[in-house]
Amino acid sequence: MHPPLFREHPDCEQVIQDLVSCHEQNPIAKFLGTCNDAKAALDLCFRKEKNSKRKANMVEANRREEKMNELLYGKNGG
Repeated sequence: MHPPLFREHPDCEQVIQDLVSCHEQNPIAKFLGTCNDAKAALDLCFRKEKNSKRKANMVEANRREEKMNELLYGKNGG
């Protein structure tokens, strides 16, 4: 199962189009595994996208935590 394809996925647009195209060209055969390679590529792309978002969120969370600690305890932590 993959996230909704109608949301923005800038890094995966071409892979999404490949899967949608495969599904359109193979309305019955898609259920028999014809589009499995396109689906696997999409899953890999989404995994990379999720990891990059996770890293960016962690950087932002650390920045906010440092700022909060400065406000609470001062610059030297004391």
